[in-house]
Parts: sequence; structure tokens; C-alpha cells
Amino acid sequence: MTEETPGVVLTWAQGDTTIRWSGPAGNVEKSYELPPRDVMAWREYDETLVLVVEAINSAPFTPSDNAVVYRADGSELFRLQPPYDLLRDPNDVHGFYTAFPQDGRPVVIMVTRNAGDFQGRIDLKTGEIVETNTWR
Repeated sequence: MTEETPGVVLTWAQGDTTIRWSGPAGNVEKSYELPPRDVMAWREYDETLVLVVEAINSAPFTPSDNAVVYRADGSELFRLQPPYDLLRDPNDVHGFYTAFPQDGRPVVIMVTRNAGDFQGRIDLKTGEIVETNTWR
């Protein structure tokens, strides 16, 4: 997939372990051991951002912070963590499953072990997931 968003041209295909984007800030390349689940770019607050949803580690008690928001220059803005109050036991949240654009901004989907999935939006001021709801 090659996606043009004002400020960057993003190149990545499902199954690839390398993501590339280019723009006024230069060329960026990010490589992962396992293929990311999803990648998208969008523009907000006059800044172009890239979201990478990394592969999920579904082993019990592993970190669920498998999504990163990068600036157009490739620097990390923040690593996302699912809200701890989605379930009684925060360890039941696997992590982020995918993301899709809605009204020009990403909606991220978080998957749990046995309690269904949740959706939410990224608060770019705090790095927290807000406006969470049950998904599906």
C-alpha cells in the first residue's frame, strides 16, 4: 500500500516488516521483527503523524503497549497503552489489534482475552486512549 497524506508518502503492505515514509522532514524507515498489524498516517493539529500497530504478544502478563505514534520525522511521539479501566483485570487486555480512519482520525481497536473488543481514540495531548466503547 502506498498512501499519500499531506506531508508524507507512506509505503507498507500487510505482511511487510519494514515501513517507509517520506516527506519534507526526510525519509524514514522503521523495521520490526514481526510484521505490524496496521499502519496509517493522518494529519492533526497541523502535524502529520504515523500510527504503527505492532504485532500482539498474546502470552499472559506481557505488555499491551503495542502501538506507537510517530512524528513525520520518525521520532516517537508516544507509545500507546490501553486504558487500565476497561476490565477488572488489566492483564486481560492483549493490546491493540488494528486501527482505521474515521472522520480523518484513527480509531484504535483493543482486544481482550475473554471480554470482547473495545474501540477508542488517541488524545494527542496526553497519549491516552479516550472515548472508549465496546466494539462490534
